[in-house]
Amino acid sequence: MIEVDSTFAFDDVLGRGRGIQLAELTRLTSEAFGAVERVRAAHARGGLAWLGLPERMDLAEEVAAWRASSPPFDDVLLFGIGGSALAALLFGALAPRGPVGPRLHLIETVDPSRLSFLLQTCRAERTLVVGVSKSGTTLETAATFLIAEAWMERALGARAKERIAIICDEEENPLRARATRKGYVAFPVPSGVGGRFSALCAVGLLPAALLGLDPREPLRGARLAAERCLLPDLAKNPALALALTHHLAAQAGRNVTVLWPYGEALRPLGPWWVQLVGESLGKIGPHGAVGVSPLAASGPADQHSLLQLLLEGPDDKLTVFMGAASSGASDPLVPPGGEELTPVGGKTLGQILRAEQEATAFAVARAGRPVVTVTLVDSGPAALGAALLTFEVMVALWGELLGINAFDQPAVAFGKKAALARLLGQPLDLVREMDAARARPRRLAR
Repeated sequence: MIEVDSTFAFDDVLGRGRGIQLAELTRLTSEAFGAVERVRAAHARGGLAWLGLPERMDLAEEVAAWRASSPPFDDVLLFGIGGSALAALLFGALAPRGPVGPRLHLIETVDPSRLSFLLQTCRAERTLVVGVSKSGTTLETAATFLIAEAWMERALGARAKERIAIICDEEENPLRARATRKGYVAFPVPSGVGGRFSALCAVGLLPAALLGLDPREPLRGARLAAERCLLPDLAKNPALALALTHHLAAQAGRNVTVLWPYGEALRPLGPWWVQLVGESLGKIGPHGAVGVSPLAASGPADQHSLLQLLLEGPDDKLTVFMGAASSGASDPLVPPGGEELTPVGGKTLGQILRAEQEATAFAVARAGRPVVTVTLVDSGPAALGAALLTFEVMVALWGELLGINAFDQPAVAFGKKAALARLLGQPLDLVREMDAARARPRRLAR
């Protein structure tokens, strides 16, 4: 379901000194096989719970059953942030389109204008509210969810509980306790599954089901990918090929990784990739800070923005182009007779899209900049599931090569603590420190 072509990442193609040296690949291969074995062993010991999600068809059956019994709706208000929101975007882009709903509205901001507009335009009696927070205490999610909950209860009274669902850690937490008290359906994030690795549980599968997709399909694709992604074989393991290529490129000074999907169904992979790579790998390693800066691009649009930088800017990037061999959709033909506007009359939009992807990748490689191309068999839910699992294993393997824990995010906690200190006035030592920073003489431009 997924093919990785790293031909144009190596110096025997790009030119000596321009790409990854084959000798370095050979040198690191045995170490990479060791990384595969460590990931496999960690999962066998009960760790890396996200690797077991493709086998959890029960999670898909559970969300499918609620979708089948849910009251009729036109709109879904989904409250989440980070990994609790990006998965919904991934599957939302695959959902079948129709003249009327269901419409997915993702609320991942506390900007009041966004939620105020939605509560004024959506009808409570035709809306579902879904709150997603692994911990059950995410500030932004909890604040906005409580506002929507109150809006729903004012409009529907006791019937509101039929239209509210939550997704959180299966262990006891405040959001799960509230769902029990209020009578909401509660779907689990299995223990040990981190937020950015949660797309293949209810976090992604419930939005998929609500939008008309079969939630079993992403798991089917992920299961097929998992079989290959733990093989100690570089030619058969796409996750290992990606991890090695990225690691070697970073060692050679390419400390920016660009994911450039072509096709609207794949576009949300960019923001998801940014979080997965940035939060997993930006750590203090055994010898100091490690990680790369992930950058998301999107189809032909960014040929008019980022391409100039990639071709002639600093040679510090590895670019991963991504596309589907088949879109599975109707493919309109550009009618002939408009040659004064464009010479592509008689070509389909799909042909143009694929030609632009190939040509842009060729242009970057021709400039001596390393390129990897990832091709999915199509842009359906099963192929997306395969891609998600492959990228997740890639990050796990890359973390092993870096000698870090790819599954925590210790630096993020301080920002959350500081925000609560500013809002609540506690703890006092942190409030005082923030006040002192505020009191410094300002260097302002007005």
